[in-house]
Amino acid sequence: MKTVSSDFAGAAFPPGTKVIFYDKTQNKIHGTIQRLFHRYAQVASTEGTIWNVPYGGMEITETFVNPQISLPDIETMGIQLIQKHEDKNELGTGWNFGFDLAPARAGICRYKEKQISLSVTYCLKANKSEIRNTILHEIAHAIVGPDHGHDAVWKAVAEKIGCTAERCHRVEHTTPRWLGRCGCGKQWTRQRLTQRARNGICPSCGDNIQWNRVGVE
Repeated sequence: MKTVSSDFAGAAFPPGTKVIFYDKTQNKIHGTIQRLFHRYAQVASTEGTIWNVPYGGMEITETFVNPQISLPDIETMGIQLIQKHEDKNELGTGWNFGFDLAPARAGICRYKEKQISLSVTYCLKANKSEIRNTILHEIAHAIVGPDHGHDAVWKAVAEKIGCTAERCHRVEHTTPRWLGRCGCGKQWTRQRLTQRARNGICPSCGDNIQWNRVGVE
């Protein structure tokens, strides 16, 4: 996945932000940010249409931005934590820190590139403590190598360097693309709708799960 810098323009438009923009005939359109891409955001209009709108073509009407820590400050934190564990000879040299636009995960350890990368949208929703924990989570992966996943070896190292060693984060940071419903009222969300999900059956009532794009009925 392509990375972005700490001055990424989309950081001002976290998913859930309310915006207005204009179509080609200058009609004003109200919408909500669904997902961030490198040069534009995916916006669901109040009428249910999905638009791809450049960041410079939107005006924010209602937003939230993480008040605790900015992307440049997160970048500094990440670099400092990597350097700390390199200096202690726990981590090999040459590692770097970056950001990406992953819609569901929090962070990733790219072994080949020697990079720890965090999702921008995750950083805009998570608090400082959660972000630090995620960086340490990925550093633990870097220390033990790609053969361990979330096994006992990884967990021991993660706890040793100050991580909670939980496998998954609990921050929903991008509006799901798909919403599934069944007859008994249960709901499921997905970023990508696989064939297995399309054919899914509710384990409670046995009905087929009906999927719709979020914002489009």
